[in-house]
Amino acid sequence: MLNYSEEDIKNAADLRDWVLKQLSDKQEEIDRLKRLLLLIDNLLKQESFKPASKLQRSINNTESSITNERQEPVLRNKSTVKTESKKHNLNSLNENVSTFTETRELKRLKDNLLLAKVNISSQTIEIVPENDLSFSIDTPPFKSFFIKRILEGMITQDRDKNRQKQALNNDPLNYSIDEHEGRIKKIVINNYREKERLTDIINTSAWVLTRMLEKENTFGNRT
Repeated sequence: MLNYSEEDIKNAADLRDWVLKQLSDKQEEIDRLKRLLLLIDNLLKQESFKPASKLQRSINNTESSITNERQEPVLRNKSTVKTESKKHNLNSLNENVSTFTETRELKRLKDNLLLAKVNISSQTIEIVPENDLSFSIDTPPFKSFFIKRILEGMITQDRDKNRQKQALNNDPLNYSIDEHEGRIKKIVINNYREKERLTDIINTSAWVLTRMLEKENTFGNRT
């Protein structure tokens, strides 16, 4: 049975509040999308008996309106488009595909300050703090919560599943921290596998970096 310290419980409670605020802030966006969906449905009903050429023009106008109204969330998902030349040899094509296929941004909730960029592939998550920010590996709650409770907790889950033969031939999640003079340069997490884990790691790391930034004394009035 896991024993949690008072600091762990406080960190978890703070993270819960942060997640609830994220959900609250995004509810307005969800409501807006629902209204837009209703608008589109009504438009399609009204246009159902019009010529196809007129229908296409109406749909184009609606798409333009949706684009203008859409808000960007705190964690913006920017898919990176990769362009490859056609290859007759499948192996050559695979060798030219970039490891990371998606990039997201981690931002501080209160002012959208960019904290880090997250490069994502099907197996790997790479968290790279912004160059003008400095995060010490010793600043709480990085080691005590993000590493010990979140990442090490996932590793323990993977090992338990392997022992119970629920996930045969799957290596447990593993991670590495690239640091220079105690400052985090890059966090690499391998074998996350599950989409839910990807979401948990990204949301938790955004909150952890925000808390670390608040505790760093080198940022003056930026915090």
